[in-house]
Amino acid sequence: MRKKEKGFSIVSVVAAIAVASLVAAGAGMTSMQIIKGTARNEDHAEVVRQAQNLGRWFSRDALMAGNITAGDDPETGDDELLTIYWKDWESGDTYDIRYIWLDHVDSLKQLKRNQVMRDKDGAVVENTASLMAHSIYSANLSQQDNTWILGIETHSGSKQSVKEYKITKRLQ
Repeated sequence: MRKKEKGFSIVSVVAAIAVASLVAAGAGMTSMQIIKGTARNEDHAEVVRQAQNLGRWFSRDALMAGNITAGDDPETGDDELLTIYWKDWESGDTYDIRYIWLDHVDSLKQLKRNQVMRDKDGAVVENTASLMAHSIYSANLSQQDNTWILGIETHSGSKQSVKEYKITKRLQ
């Protein structure tokens, strides 16, 4: 630019616009990768969290159990994955815990834990229900000798998690 000229030449304006466009495109692509990566990480964390929560509660209940029954109890009208029963040796209270299937979305299911506690006379002291896990694709329970094996598959978005828990029952 000459001393008496004011403003920018067309070439310098076009060059500045081209450089700014490249910087903006790079920033946009980087932002999109971060957003997609975050969504994938959240899906992964969700499927792992669901499987771990179910495994933790089942392990806790199975270790307390006097009796575990896998599968549906046709007398209840609910679709159970398993039923766990035990009696508190000190107080005489009994616990009846049922893991009940509930429909969810896209062929996935939810699992609700229903606990009924009765005192030594059989009166209901506590009746609570809580959602243990959602986005469950499948769960199965099998027994080998004195060990229960719980297999869980959860799905969320494009991610899935398969976990297996082995719980050895207490001796009676």
